[in-house]
Amino acid sequence: MADLDRYWKRLYELPGIVKRPERAKLDALKEVGSRVLVEERTDYQRVLLIETPKKELMLLLDGEIQFYSGDEHRFHESLALVPFLYRPAPIRRVGVMGGGDGLAARELLRHYGDEVERIQIVDIDPAVTEMARSVPELVELNGGSLFDERVEVINADALTFEPDGPFDLILCDLPDPTSPVLGRLYSQEFYRRLRGQLDANGLLSVQIIYVPPLYDGVLSTLRSVFPAVEEYAVWMYSFVRAGFGLCGLGKLTRRHPPPPAARHLTPPAVEGMFYFAPDEPRTETTDISTMENMKVLDWYESYLREHFEERILYY
Repeated sequence: MADLDRYWKRLYELPGIVKRPERAKLDALKEVGSRVLVEERTDYQRVLLIETPKKELMLLLDGEIQFYSGDEHRFHESLALVPFLYRPAPIRRVGVMGGGDGLAARELLRHYGDEVERIQIVDIDPAVTEMARSVPELVELNGGSLFDERVEVINADALTFEPDGPFDLILCDLPDPTSPVLGRLYSQEFYRRLRGQLDANGLLSVQIIYVPPLYDGVLSTLRSVFPAVEEYAVWMYSFVRAGFGLCGLGKLTRRHPPPPAARHLTPPAVEGMFYFAPDEPRTETTDISTMENMKVLDWYESYLREHFEERILYY
């Protein structure tokens, strides 16, 4: 607890950062007529689900936007479908770390439902998965994916979860590393654990905020565990750009076209996602984040310094 307190104290002392929990709600409701669908303080986080006057949904966890229905398909198609373009063998069993909103599962079932036989969603907060089953607006958005007989919801910590067999694909649809607790889910130890849960042809897809040095640091950590890592990113309306790391135990080769019914993931879009202009700011680093050094928190702090004059922080 002392380490946690010191971490938050350091963040609060950063220039321009204020401790104002109610700001998240005010920002989310800045459009007149927005409707609060869920507002709850669970054992793990503050959950806020709103509907805008345009009937668009926005989910915030501890003040951080998790999805905006106007563009979330770009994120979830990129996270969940890109691995299928590289699969050397059919993907039958998928583990989703986080993803309790059911949106990643929706993409898997919608586009590869004839191939995927089992999806295990490992989300620590039962309030989130219950919301994804019970709030009609969210059920409509996720296509009722959590009611599908192939989907199993497990309310457990991804850090300690033990599957009953190897996965063909693991998706990390986790909150950003805004605290020491969440920082563990971006550590070398956690990625080693996930590597051990994959079969010989298994793939891991990880979402990462696309800002240096955070993006490059997490990629460096992934490369310390996996022999093959491909990076890609997609432009979003709600938070500029989302980055990803695709990891494999052998050479990664693009073998298949994207699914024809994808909304964003067209062949030209795929090419663009894997292209990074030479003048883009990047950080050359071989640093690795571990549970001991928690470098990911320093990378995230740098992200706050550079990109926000004011930040919503919770503890």
